[in-house]
Amino acid sequence: MDVTGPISALPKLAESPDVRLKWRVLEWDSEQFGMLAARIEELRAQGDYWQARAVLRAQLQSLLAECRRAGVRHLTARVDSNDLAVVHALEEADFELVDAILTFEISLDDAAPAAPPGTRLFRPDDMEEILAIARSAFRYDRFHADPSLPDGVADRLHEMWTRNCCLGIAANTVLVAEEKGRLASFVTCRVDRCAARGTIVLVASAEWARGRGAGRRASLAALHWFAEQGMKSVEVGTQLRNVPAARLYESLGFKLARTSLTFRRTL
Repeated sequence: MDVTGPISALPKLAESPDVRLKWRVLEWDSEQFGMLAARIEELRAQGDYWQARAVLRAQLQSLLAECRRAGVRHLTARVDSNDLAVVHALEEADFELVDAILTFEISLDDAAPAAPPGTRLFRPDDMEEILAIARSAFRYDRFHADPSLPDGVADRLHEMWTRNCCLGIAANTVLVAEEKGRLASFVTCRVDRCAARGTIVLVASAEWARGRGAGRRASLAALHWFAEQGMKSVEVGTQLRNVPAARLYESLGFKLARTSLTFRRTL
């Protein structure tokens, strides 16, 4: 099901600032959640804080009515943390904060790091070990933070997400770090060749390898791979509460570039 489109302005708001409000159904998320899920793709209004907040508050009610008619039960929105008019309008529409994201960036204009020893590209026979890591590694993400989603659903979602990365569906490549013949960590990488920008999608370490530099080695291998692909910069996001990951990225030379908030409304 593909329901998309801007929500048209209500007649009584014809003289209000312009507003952009778009949403779409998330087919993959819906399959994993067991209910129809959607995401607000664009949410903004022109004008000062009070004007924008009032317009968005009214338009969100129209959006919620349209989502109900479409059968949506789980609706999310990720917004810039600086846009208080949007944040407060979402809160007034009974959206709940479930996640906060820190996005880091690094330039690869300078010499990229060498690939650390014990790191390599993913091989098909790595799949089971990688999926085992994925089932237990992700705990700070928005899916586990969302009380409307059982932990088992969140675990399965990351397992499927990781599998799709390994199959080349959700990422361009996967790199692993080994230790004593075992997979200690993995990192999944996606490239935007038009923008010459890489994205680290997922990073995870086996439970036994945490605190031993496995995630750092995999991340360095990713930076080396991105440089080989001609990328000029790399970005990575992590949850506000994931302090160890934020420290790792800063230690690798990443700098905080922007912050965002994820809100969720159940219908």
